[in-house]
Amino acid sequence: MNYRNLMPYLAGILLIATLSPAQTATCTKWTTFKLPSPWLRTLPGGINNYATVVGYTYDPGQNTEGFIHYPDGSFKLYKSPNSAGTQLSRRNAQGVSVGTYWDTTSAHHKHGIVVYNSSSATVNYPGASDTYAMGINKWGSIVGFYLDSSKNYQGYELKNSKYTRIHYPGSLSTMVTSISDNGVIVGSYTNSGSTGHSHGFTLKAGVYKTLDDPKGVGGGTYLNDINASGVIVGNYFPNENPQGFIYKNGTFKDIKAPNSSSTTVSGINGYGYVTGETTISGNTAYTAHCQ
Repeated sequence: MNYRNLMPYLAGILLIATLSPAQTATCTKWTTFKLPSPWLRTLPGGINNYATVVGYTYDPGQNTEGFIHYPDGSFKLYKSPNSAGTQLSRRNAQGVSVGTYWDTTSAHHKHGIVVYNSSSATVNYPGASDTYAMGINKWGSIVGFYLDSSKNYQGYELKNSKYTRIHYPGSLSTMVTSISDNGVIVGSYTNSGSTGHSHGFTLKAGVYKTLDDPKGVGGGTYLNDINASGVIVGNYFPNENPQGFIYKNGTFKDIKAPNSSSTTVSGINGYGYVTGETTISGNTAYTAHCQ
């Protein structure tokens, strides 16, 4: 992301601040959790309807493993066999998780992975050197993105064993992050140009629409997840620090944890519970109910 040459956007930021004061979501039932030492960060990816959170963590040696954190506070780690590292991104109501691992070759190529109980399967977009699996819905449709021959990311959907390329019209790169149980897809795209700012988008019934948080004109908008009710969460960049938001009924609202200087949002389930990272007593993972 390019944070240079922000001066042309400052006037716009000030105007937005004047005309549209930032709204803050009403959030309750805040719960924080951290994986124990030696794991340094607990970085959630998604939360399913049973409040199970998946994500990834790493230790001082940068060894990275996925985690599954259950509502009772217990957790387990997951590392793809014969991999150099693993991240989990999303988990559906049936307990199927998707994520990405990097192999042990010198290039550390990325591969999508689907995990259910003790079984796993690899997801590789045809002909791509790197594939990321980011989202899965209750029907088993998987979305993510891959690296094309021009070294730009392009989105895909894997449904009934068939890959469909997803590319926001006119964009340079497209990154797909989630698919709802209703088949609505969200993600972000980047146009060529000096700013390189990302724009959020939705894809419903073949129709692409841009969806940007107006407070993110300084650094872009990233849509991370969508539930079956069409509620979307993500992060915008007013500067170099991300701010999480929830988008519901046509309105963007910031999500801010109490006594925290920063709150990001990575996932939402069908009951309005969100997950992400915040800075209460240092970096920590959280869940909360927001509206």
